Amino acid sequence: MIEKNIGNIERLVRLVIGFSLGLWAIMQPSTSAVEWIVVTIAMALILNGVFSRCYLWWVFDRNTHDRASSCDVNKPPCS
Repeated sequence: MIEKNIGNIERLVRLVIGFSLGLWAIMQPSTSAVEWIVVTIAMALILNGVFSRCYLWWVFDRNTHDRASSCDVNKPPCS
């Protein structure tokens, strides 16, 4: 399993967007392929937010988790 790579603000944004998309898809009068795609994306965003892990960020070598705490005063600024 990969290490946590999503920070708290990004987790919150993913959870809000995921629940919003899921709610929108559920409220549609008919279920088509578009709604199923939106539900799949919503589930992925919700799971990313809950577990603080994103495999896409892992592939692109991105990490927003604990960025501020990994910086040291005696070292050059973190990028």
